[in-house]
Amino acid sequence: MIEMPPQGLFVTGSDTGVGKTFVGCALLAAWRAEGLDPQPRKPVESGCPERDGTLFPEDGAALTAAAGLPATAVAQVTPWRFPDALAPDQAAARQGVQLTVAELVQACEVPGGGPRLVEGAGGFYSPLCGDGLNADLAQALGLPVLLVAEDRLGVLNTCLLTLEALERRGLQLAGIVLNRRHADTDPLLDNAGALARYTAAPILSLPEGIAPEEATQKLSTWKSSWRMPPSPGVTSSRV
Repeated sequence: MIEMPPQGLFVTGSDTGVGKTFVGCALLAAWRAEGLDPQPRKPVESGCPERDGTLFPEDGAALTAAAGLPATAVAQVTPWRFPDALAPDQAAARQGVQLTVAELVQACEVPGGGPRLVEGAGGFYSPLCGDGLNADLAQALGLPVLLVAEDRLGVLNTCLLTLEALERRGLQLAGIVLNRRHADTDPLLDNAGALARYTAAPILSLPEGIAPEEATQKLSTWKSSWRMPPSPGVTSSRV
């Protein structure tokens, strides 16, 4: 599986709706199976439905459960929730809230020594708050980045742009998960092979319709050459 330093990972996507939370939950379950005590954070979530008189963060709740935390811990996992299904900065502004990167960083702090899994919202360069993008939160946290992308035609462009953005910001690419979400994808498509020409980071492909338990098993046995985040000033490895 992905080996990581104690601080954990930042999970981002090539776009919205690519399966970040699905992969994050599977990884949390894999870490728990290794005897770790992971601490998830998705500090802001938009598009939250109302449940029992309060906004319910579906992604945050899924991450909370996957980490084996009590349901009440979702208050720490996802402290900011907004009803409108918009980019978080816009959803927050519609509620008169102006979030900052500094506030999100503080919300991502965790007690104890368990690894963090911080999930962003949308793609790496999607706006996240009033003064920053997902990329700014990842950079402020200094966590290695796990990129989740839908395994479809056209995803190479967004993946390679994200890899370039990570390199420019001096962030470590922990790996890429290609999540195939549609059964009618051309079987000749080989995004993993194509991406391997541009990065030395490990790449994992998940088939369409994979069950959560199977995804956890694949992540548990995913061998990675990645060990530690880079020293200051060292960019992510590329070939």
